[in-house]
Amino acid sequence: MKRPLQLILFLTGLNFLLVGCSTTKPIEEPYMAPMESDYSLAKNWQVKLEQMPSRDTEGLFFAENGDNLYVATETGHLAFLQKSNKSRWVDQVRWQIKLDSAITAGPTFLDNQLFLGTSKGQLIAVSAVDGSYLWQSQLSSEVLGRPVIADRKIFTRTVDGKVYALNLKTGKQLWVAEHQIPSLSLRGSPEVVYQDGTVYVGWESGIVQALAAKSGALLWEVRVAVPRGRTDLERIVDVQAKLIYHDNRLFVLGYNGKLVSINPTNGQFYFVKDLSGYRDFVVDNNQLYMVDDTDTLHAFDINNGVNIWKQSLFKNRLIGDLVDAKDEILAVDSWGYLHWIDKVQGVEVARVKHSNEYGDGNRIARVMSDDDRLYLLDEEGVITSYTVALSNLKKFKMEFAEDVSDKPEEEGKSWWQNLWPF
Repeated sequence: MKRPLQLILFLTGLNFLLVGCSTTKPIEEPYMAPMESDYSLAKNWQVKLEQMPSRDTEGLFFAENGDNLYVATETGHLAFLQKSNKSRWVDQVRWQIKLDSAITAGPTFLDNQLFLGTSKGQLIAVSAVDGSYLWQSQLSSEVLGRPVIADRKIFTRTVDGKVYALNLKTGKQLWVAEHQIPSLSLRGSPEVVYQDGTVYVGWESGIVQALAAKSGALLWEVRVAVPRGRTDLERIVDVQAKLIYHDNRLFVLGYNGKLVSINPTNGQFYFVKDLSGYRDFVVDNNQLYMVDDTDTLHAFDINNGVNIWKQSLFKNRLIGDLVDAKDEILAVDSWGYLHWIDKVQGVEVARVKHSNEYGDGNRIARVMSDDDRLYLLDEEGVITSYTVALSNLKKFKMEFAEDVSDKPEEEGKSWWQNLWPF
């Protein structure tokens, strides 16, 4: 999840220095009306690696391989876990290693190898079998974009405005493309997108580029956000949400910019929506689901951009990156709640709070949905496996509905009159 909140807190602290305030007011949790949740969570296991002091999780993701799970933390820990529930910690965590540098991007899995980026500009390959080092390549600055593997190459981004292509086996640099970065931007760099010999990149300048994967040559570029305002803060235009390539269209969301559908061959727009956002969004075969910078959720037709529904119930809850969960969209907020939103109507159908062993709700950094299981990484360095099931109330309603529908009605009586014994 991307964090303009860090910038807000910095400015709050700066204001404190200027006006001489003695305290800063903490952010209060907005009110949510109680609801009857369709789902409940059963905790399978929970593992804590190490608390993340700066909570820098923008480039961290889960990687999986069958029954195995790989996850990294900003403290430099990389762990290999079993998805199935084990009775002992040593069985749940097959191995873990500690790098000398903070891990800021990855891991990415391919052919029993894991690829990671660090705060010191290193791209590192380790064995997924035992965590041993394979190779390391030194890049120009901090790696914040998760490595992408395609065309026998590794593509990744650094915070100073460079895209690298490296040899998959050795880490040797094949080409570098540069772009001028503004002085102020949001924290994080989304991973590049590869498709059919082209690498698509969204920049902090509000520009989207298409680069030739073979050479890094520029094929086209378009602007999806134009800087406006008098201050650097007002002029932030940043493509922070991950670009999505779907059905021969490229979908892009810009902060202080627009939501656009682009022809990937020439950069021309199919449709443009005046919306600002920075969280990762979801695209399926029919619709695009996104959350804007006011925490309002939207669904659009992917062909023409027509608005299908709009949901404003989560305002000021600091919603994170959206996740596709079959018939629903899964959203997490900054108070540890998971929200399931129906794709068709945009209504919240379930809500559950994630907690640690003490019952406290931790801010969720990353979620992976795998059929009826969820895997969460929170900003306390805790990894949790949940099984998603129908709640007892939902089961009761379904059973009651079946009983009523199966019971024959007496002539001249409605179904509710048949339930009344007198």
